Amino acid sequence: MSEFPSPNTPSGRVRIADSAIATIVREAVLSSYGIVDMAPRSLGAAIGRRLGIGGEERGIQLTVRDNRVTIELSVVMEYGTPIFTVASNVMQAVKFQVERVLGMDVERVNVNVDGLHVSDASRGSM
Repeated sequence: MSEFPSPNTPSGRVRIADSAIATIVREAVLSSYGIVDMAPRSLGAAIGRRLGIGGEERGIQLTVRDNRVTIELSVVMEYGTPIFTVASNVMQAVKFQVERVLGMDVERVNVNVDGLHVSDASRGSM
């Protein structure tokens, strides 16, 4: 859980749960062109996904220190999209959304492409 003082509040603090940060990250990732889904980072997450009990944090690992966030992503991209360009766009979108919505500094966004999705349209052009 991230905690930092609010500049406009006379006293108190604001706590942001990692799951809230993960929700913002997930929405930024999935709205990016070329991204099909988040990929599970472990065998347990993969089994949970198959059983339909995956959480919002699937494919997202967060480290929060002193109001700075490091984000590790695992994604599945559409086959035929420019992988480096899509990954760079995801990095920028995630950084922008987290900083805009939460006011937290994003130190690093790492994108791991753990799979490619081949759609029926892609198969027809092979």
